[in-house]
Amino acid sequence: MSDTIGSPGQSCQCWAPVLGTMLILIGIFDLGFGTALAAATIELGALAGEIEASSSLISIGHAFSQITGGLLQFGSADEASIVRNLMGDLPPVWISVLFAVGHILLSLSAIVLGIGLVKRMRRVIKPLNRWAWIACGWGILSMIFSIGVYQFIHRATGGAAASVTVLLDLSVHIVWPLAVLYRLRIS
Repeated sequence: MSDTIGSPGQSCQCWAPVLGTMLILIGIFDLGFGTALAAATIELGALAGEIEASSSLISIGHAFSQITGGLLQFGSADEASIVRNLMGDLPPVWISVLFAVGHILLSLSAIVLGIGLVKRMRRVIKPLNRWAWIACGWGILSMIFSIGVYQFIHRATGGAAASVTVLLDLSVHIVWPLAVLYRLRIS
């Protein structure tokens, strides 16, 4: 058995370089998408922590504003409660960091395995099979824990942005690894 996928005497085994190129491109996209989503979640989590820590000061400022008849404004409890409700469903920051690191590692490994497939290296088939199972499981877990992020995006920007985010997450982290598994099974 040859160390490469396909040979000059056989019919074209073009699936390996095509799948490898797709792995590389989707891996690069996922690096950017996952990093941006994780960075936004981390910043929003930090902001939610600051709002929670300042909630008593906001309430005191609001009370002082009420006492002075609105002459002095130090803060609005109404605005703080709106922001607190808007950000209340975000996951803890450590969970976002954990999933971000996992997606970055999976993206980097997809790029490396994609390069191996482009070079038609037969020995990347088993690690790619393992990668697809792990990526699919990790994608399911990350989507479950990101429900609060999707709800925040929906409340902050509207349904279209949240739908696009969910569809991107679903297609890159669940459907794509399942498609890779399917292609490996039929080869």
